[in-house]
Amino acid sequence: MCHFIRSATGVELTSAGEILLQEGESILSSVHALQKKLVSTQEACDLTIGTWQSMAAFYLPYQLASAKEHNRHIDIKTSHHYYDLLEQLESNQIDGALFDDREVQHTYWSKLLFKEDFYLFVNDQHPIAEKESVLFEDFKEEPIVVLPPRCDVRTLVEKAYKRHNLKISISNEIEFAQSIMGFISANLGISILPEIFMRHLQSSNIKALPITDFKFKREISLVAKNPDVGKMLYTLFFKTRS
Repeated sequence: MCHFIRSATGVELTSAGEILLQEGESILSSVHALQKKLVSTQEACDLTIGTWQSMAAFYLPYQLASAKEHNRHIDIKTSHHYYDLLEQLESNQIDGALFDDREVQHTYWSKLLFKEDFYLFVNDQHPIAEKESVLFEDFKEEPIVVLPPRCDVRTLVEKAYKRHNLKISISNEIEFAQSIMGFISANLGISILPEIFMRHLQSSNIKALPITDFKFKREISLVAKNPDVGKMLYTLFFKTRS
């Protein structure tokens, strides 16, 4: 039975091909749903996920809420440095970790979850807030509020400055992401942060401006020491991003 017709203008599905495509998509959807149900019926055990504070505040709760039927108790541990997360994985203090793992060497199972752009976050009374987007040239002389070294956001921001042959000028170094947003809200500084922080902007006096020549994205991956545990976590909570 022929499922498609090839011609000079391309390939066109026959009626049989269209039926096969539709039914195939339905079958794949059923297989994924069955896989999730089978995983969720495995012996329940407590699981712990390690990540940055921003991920724990703005991303993980939504993922856990979207899979209420998982029948798992999930704890979340926050860290400030790459190596804290890796040490906790190695010592089995956590079962999985969420971070951009491209800047550190490890041998663990890893699965990319999503990518996000960076923005310049400013108080809406700041002169630059009038712009719809910015270039590094627009704020290169202005000190910024940053997260601590050895976290993915700080690493990527420093790489972006280096790419533009600029030296980063730091006004404040703050461990907690929400505190940075507080500084900006009080008009005590500006900061370069990933897109996920925009979830904080509802009813806020903070504006997030696209940085046209910021060429790096943050790529958040799920990392696990045990590949089977990593795949289970991915199937239960991260197969689709909310």
